[in-house]
Amino acid sequence: MNKKEFFDRIAFQWDKEHRLSKEKKNIRLLMEKFPLSTGNYVLDAGCGTGRLAPHIRRMVGKHGRIIAADFSGEMIKLAENNFTFKNLCFVQSDAQWLPFVSAFFDVIICFALFPHIQDKKLALSEFRRVLKKGGILVIAHLMNRLELNSFHRRVKGPVTKDLLPDEKQMRALLCGAGFLDLSIRDEPSLYLVQARV
Repeated sequence: MNKKEFFDRIAFQWDKEHRLSKEKKNIRLLMEKFPLSTGNYVLDAGCGTGRLAPHIRRMVGKHGRIIAADFSGEMIKLAENNFTFKNLCFVQSDAQWLPFVSAFFDVIICFALFPHIQDKKLALSEFRRVLKKGGILVIAHLMNRLELNSFHRRVKGPVTKDLLPDEKQMRALLCGAGFLDLSIRDEPSLYLVQARV
């Protein structure tokens, strides 16, 4: 089973698990750390079943635009059923090959996705391409690096080796892709990277 098939298969259970009130609260608190403003154009890369969509919409307002992308068709189907905001669009797409024009987004949110990307250099290059000058990339998890890597190692299947790089490797990846002003927070129950184009 490849990674796409894996996420297609778990989509319904994923959606069910991530609707718990404790997680919603944790996501709401995490979102307060994101540099989102009214009117922003935002890419939610690896959106899953769309759990960030209502929070992003609250922060960017009716004049902002949200494009939520995931490579799992089953995740996208559930997301489209869950949320129908006028300024929200779901797209089935791989983070390594984004079907968007250059310099389109103000912010890219990469929540619970980065370890699953096979070619991280290619994806970061794509993120940089579609960000406007001054745009911001956010990479976030509700676990720190060690917690997340330990969790993935315990999962049987194609995500077992999907790990977050250490800080030195992450900085090298981001700088190599042309990102500036790097900030990395790695603390209990939080992993948060911000970088600017």
